[in-house]
Amino acid sequence: MQEIRKQITDIDNEIIKLLEQRFELCKRVGEIKRANNLPILDETREQEVLAGIEATAGKYGEEIKTVFEEIMQQAKNIE
Repeated sequence: MQEIRKQITDIDNEIIKLLEQRFELCKRVGEIKRANNLPILDETREQEVLAGIEATAGKYGEEIKTVFEEIMQQAKNIE
């Protein structure tokens, strides 16, 4: 069980790094939106992203979609 937990921790650390990268990009998108007087929320884009996640997520699709809905909410807060 210890080895499995170590693998989970390693994956968690990778997820953290990737989320940091994603949020930095979202921050840049927000700067561009503000500079061009565009709204933060782009519902069409959000639905496209979620549809793509559903299409590719596989076995845990619903759970992964739920996680991404929260990731996207936090991204909007950062934007």
